[in-house]
Amino acid sequence: MSNIDFDTKKAAYYDDLARKAVFGYDQLFIMALSLLVEKQNESANVLIVGCGTGIELITFGKLMPTWQLTGVDPSEEMINISKSKVEDHKLNDRVTLHHGFVEDLPEEEKYDSATLIFVMRFIHETHKKLSLLKNIAQRLRPGAKLVIVDQYGDPSQDQFQNMTNAWRNFMKFGGVPSELVIKISVQAIELGLFTEPEIQKLLSESGFEKPNRFYNSFTHGGWVALKK
Repeated sequence: MSNIDFDTKKAAYYDDLARKAVFGYDQLFIMALSLLVEKQNESANVLIVGCGTGIELITFGKLMPTWQLTGVDPSEEMINISKSKVEDHKLNDRVTLHHGFVEDLPEEEKYDSATLIFVMRFIHETHKKLSLLKNIAQRLRPGAKLVIVDQYGDPSQDQFQNMTNAWRNFMKFGGVPSELVIKISVQAIELGLFTEPEIQKLLSESGFEKPNRFYNSFTHGGWVALKK
């Protein structure tokens, strides 16, 4: 898998743009946390795949003071931003950051749950998506939950086109310039989306079961599944 990187300027305004492009962006991390928590005072070792600018790490870290968190991201700029936020919120003792990929993490380190939020879109080939999910599964305890959020759909279907047009309007109403709206929506399709049956198949083949969709907004969806 090749390196993925963002220049400093792009990494810095990623969250602001995401809030204008994804309905309930900040609430998504609360939703993910709500799905993963069994007991409010439980201890857990949680893997954040594609930790990005650190919003997930900070949200989980502040609300779950007994959790240990591991964030991994192939973008050095994103890791640097996450590191700065972790330090600002004084979470250094409970957050470990890795610049690289899940496959670089030791297999003997087992996690109680994991998240994969807005990561799959950057992986074009189906076999690489499957490889990522398998690598995550290998590092989870049996019964552990995986939360996935990403863009999905079949661009050849009228329903997808209708939802894409509505999503473009949503971004424009949120203040995203028209030319950037077009660029974002075109790039999303060019990256290669999965359909819901495809993500369910990938989850099954990689060692997960009982996928359940918990979020849907235009062409964005969220699923939670269990490690077999």
